[in-house]
Amino acid sequence: MCTISIDIDDATVRRINPLLTSRESISQWLQRQVDEMIERMDVQPRTISPNAHTADEMKVIVTDRIRKMESGEAAYIDGEEGFAQIRKRYGL
Repeated sequence: MCTISIDIDDATVRRINPLLTSRESISQWLQRQVDEMIERMDVQPRTISPNAHTADEMKVIVTDRIRKMESGEAAYIDGEEGFAQIRKRYGL
């Protein structure tokens, strides 16, 4: 376990909950918030993106794509077009 010191705006905290009037009550409230946040993070399933690749896998993918572009088998897409496709695909 570790101890961390943080600065918070006590007036803002009181707007969130007017019962938080003392340093001790704010400290206890904040500790509960942090404990709950850590618990949520700890119990959430850890997922790996289906697009995640190891460095070796990426080398194979990039080498194959370069070969296809050089042979004319695949079209070259510049960065702007590539980003436009990503934005469209993911609604960005």
